[in-house]
Amino acid sequence: MQFPRGPVTNALVVINLVIALLLLVPRWWEYAVISGGLWPIRLSGDSSQFEAISFLVPTFLTPLTAAFLHGGLMHAILNMLMLLLIGKMVERVLGGGIYLFLYLVGAYAAAGTEWLAAVMQWPMSADMMAPAIGASGAISAIIGAYVLLFPNAQPKAWGPIPANIARPLHLTLAWVALNLALGFVGPGLGIGIAIWSHIGGFVAGLFLARPLLLWRYRKA
Repeated sequence: MQFPRGPVTNALVVINLVIALLLLVPRWWEYAVISGGLWPIRLSGDSSQFEAISFLVPTFLTPLTAAFLHGGLMHAILNMLMLLLIGKMVERVLGGGIYLFLYLVGAYAAAGTEWLAAVMQWPMSADMMAPAIGASGAISAIIGAYVLLFPNAQPKAWGPIPANIARPLHLTLAWVALNLALGFVGPGLGIGIAIWSHIGGFVAGLFLARPLLLWRYRKA
């Protein structure tokens, strides 16, 4: 089977890897994370801790810029491999423009969930002064769309809950359980995982997949 073309996926992968290569210079990476990382404290309207920084990305853009920053080249490569594996399939179904829209919405949904978790002090949430970076929240939205658009089995009802509701509910619970498990294991391996970003992005992908698919083929 021929691997589907995916120009938008390819572009996202190239952009992310080029940025990761440029930021191998430690001082550049530190400045990029401070300026463009997702800081929950900034999303709460407090940038007083950053007054000494000569340039800050506007707060409303940081969910986007943070999605193009990574904790190192290996972090970027792992994320981009995941995007390549599933992104082209979703892009083929939704089309490049809608696919890119989903990716960007996923980045903002992930950021909003990460901020809410920090404010509410949910289990394994980030500190208000800890930056969240990486494309995994946006990629989680693509994963959410993928598992809904390409089911490996016929969806089934849960008792009185119809199949069209039971399937996203089941997938959400499974994704939350997986990420909570990663949240427990990660610190022991020296890895910080923004599990709430993953959950927020995934849920956005789940619930936007079908409306976006219907929108693409609205004139069919």
